[in-house]
Amino acid sequence: MITVRRPDPVQRNRIERGARTASFMCWTCGSCDFECPVNIATGSLRPQKLVRMANLGFLDELLELPEIWYCLTCRRCLQICPNDVKPAVLIDHLRKEAVRQHLYSVETLRKFNNLFSRFQRVRWHATAACLQNRAFELSDRVWNEWLEKPAPETHNVIDGKALLGATVAFSSTMAKSRTTACFTCGECSSACPVSCERSTFDPRSIFRTANLGLIQDLFLSPSIWLCIACGRCSDACSQLVDGKTIIAAMQKMALDSGTLDRRFLHRLEKAEKIIYTRFLWEIDALFGFNRPTPTKTGAVVTPAASYV
Repeated sequence: MITVRRPDPVQRNRIERGARTASFMCWTCGSCDFECPVNIATGSLRPQKLVRMANLGFLDELLELPEIWYCLTCRRCLQICPNDVKPAVLIDHLRKEAVRQHLYSVETLRKFNNLFSRFQRVRWHATAACLQNRAFELSDRVWNEWLEKPAPETHNVIDGKALLGATVAFSSTMAKSRTTACFTCGECSSACPVSCERSTFDPRSIFRTANLGLIQDLFLSPSIWLCIACGRCSDACSQLVDGKTIIAAMQKMALDSGTLDRRFLHRLEKAEKIIYTRFLWEIDALFGFNRPTPTKTGAVVTPAASYV
């Protein structure tokens, strides 16, 4: 039997007053869906759907959706929207509303934050495997090992020749992004949503390494591929350093210079499909969402959810 729901203008206005997302401007073009990295990897998070539901006033249904916890907060959905609709802001509002209504315990939220933080380690190790062209199967053992294993600390020796070895393209990008204005205050790292451990991903460390001219070290580092292009480092910097631009430029130059083979991006895309799918399964288990988690053979598995 099909249940027919009618738009609720009261709830719609309540959502808009609280979130200021301009959801009424959405014309369902789908740009946000095509830009969302979680949707690209798994097909399980459609920002357009959430905006449409908000525009219809379906607040209770939105608060019960697992999708609001799948978001990486990269803000690429709002950056791409031609009508300045803000799906990422809506998701943040819905999370806060769920907490305000006590739908989830403080302990569950703490475990979720811990899972998100340690998932960045998984991303680092998976990217390292892609850089080294190593095949891997994300078994329970490997998943748990990567969750627990921090990225190794690197201790680079500054070579005077390296300081003079930057290409014209790299020097030009550095100048445009004002990276040399960085005095390592740490505003960028404090604002970055995936900067959980210095060895895994730390914008300040990346910019410092770039300023020292150690570009080959950066080109071979998994860390520059963990950036989710949210732009918060650029927004937060009091020196107007454009961190998002410099990291994107380093990724491009690592490929254009031949330091990385062209198949690397293909390997990374496949790896992200695997690790993001597992990440969503873990979120489902943590929050108690009743969604089956199929294995390769089609069986249902119960992923571990003990994030302490």
